[in-house]
Amino acid sequence: MDRYAFSTAALYPLESDAALGLIKNAGFKYAELMPQAFSDITDEFADKAIKTGVKISSIHYPLAMFAMLYTSHPSMSEDGHRFAKDIVRLCTRLGAEVLVVHPNIPPAEKHRALLEPPIIKNIVYLADLCYENNVRLAMENSPKGDGKTGEGLLKYISSFKGHPAIYPMVDTTEACEAFQDPAEFIKTVKPIHLHLSDYKDDMKHLPAGQGSINWKDVKSALSRIEYDGYYTLEPSYRYYLEDTENRLKEAYDFIKNLIES
Repeated sequence: MDRYAFSTAALYPLESDAALGLIKNAGFKYAELMPQAFSDITDEFADKAIKTGVKISSIHYPLAMFAMLYTSHPSMSEDGHRFAKDIVRLCTRLGAEVLVVHPNIPPAEKHRALLEPPIIKNIVYLADLCYENNVRLAMENSPKGDGKTGEGLLKYISSFKGHPAIYPMVDTTEACEAFQDPAEFIKTVKPIHLHLSDYKDDMKHLPAGQGSINWKDVKSALSRIEYDGYYTLEPSYRYYLEDTENRLKEAYDFIKNLIES
């Protein structure tokens, strides 16, 4: 099945509905939405997104609003809970199956007992909302903190006591940044979601196929675990500021040829 997707994060600073239109025109049937503004979480935006004709397969918790989730501050946490309701509502409105978040970065050990529990509660609050609305919360590996390795990511997820909404996912560049083989990472954690981009000589989030990742090994690992999620390309926006339409088409051709060859 053609489950190839492209992230609107890679088309910053375009308005999100314009980015979705370009993604569709390049051949993609699916997209991951990275909201860039509070207006991207509204019903008005949802209507615009639906009209583009591309299906929103997943939503990334907005990087611009991370301080609302990974906070120890009581009032900001309350604001974050309201935002969590809005973003999960957007998932259900658009039919997005997955909401992407990152592991929290642990505070210094001296203050961890004070600062970390409120952050964990915020993540659990979001996970509870996801579970109630049949959305899976995908925990992305990270070169910082507890998600550096496959084993570390699984241990971090297990710290949520088997929460039924939380699952592992793999970002290929983030694996490389932590000196991990993306294919082995995939085999270890059995992800439900992917962010695919390339890596070479400390150049990260290159368009897939333009770095040193062995994509045949990645494909083999995905086949081995019988992966049935979306193949979501998430390169850096820096590579799409020029010649955007052609580069999007190249991205579509790469992932289609990789998976179907």
